[in-house]
Amino acid sequence: MAVHQDGDLVQVGEATVACGPEAALAARTAVSRWLDGRAHAEYLRDDACLLVSELVTNSVLHSNQPPGSPLHISGFALNGRVRVEVEDRGEGPVRKRAADPVDGGFGLQLLDLLAARWGVTHEHGTRVWFELAARGHGT
Repeated sequence: MAVHQDGDLVQVGEATVACGPEAALAARTAVSRWLDGRAHAEYLRDDACLLVSELVTNSVLHSNQPPGSPLHISGFALNGRVRVEVEDRGEGPVRKRAADPVDGGFGLQLLDLLAARWGVTHEHGTRVWFELAARGHGT
C-alpha cells in the first residue's frame, strides 16, 4: 500500500474517471467503496462522498477539459483521518464564489464548512484535496 507524502496516511484507493456527466457518481461510488468498513472512516464517508462529488463537478464544469478527459481521484486514510484528492489537467484558478440557488457555487463553501483542511496545487494540472478528521483526531 502506498503511503501519502505526509507519511501518516495510507492509500486506500485510486481511480480515474472520465470527465463528463457521470464523473461525480463514479467518484462517490469509488470513495464510498474505499472507506467501507474502515475504522473511523465509516463516520466520515458521507462527508467525503459529498465533497468529492462537489470537487469532481467543479472539475467537469471549470477545468476546460474535453469530455472523456481523465480525472484522477485518490483516497487515503488512517487513525481517524481521511484525505481525498481530485486531479485534472486543467490550469484554471480554484476560487470560491458567491453561492446562488440557481447557478450553484456551493462546492467550495461546503469544503470550507466540512473539511478539517483543504488546498490546491498546480504542479501537473490542478489538484484539489481535502482532509476530514473524526472527533478527537484533529489535524
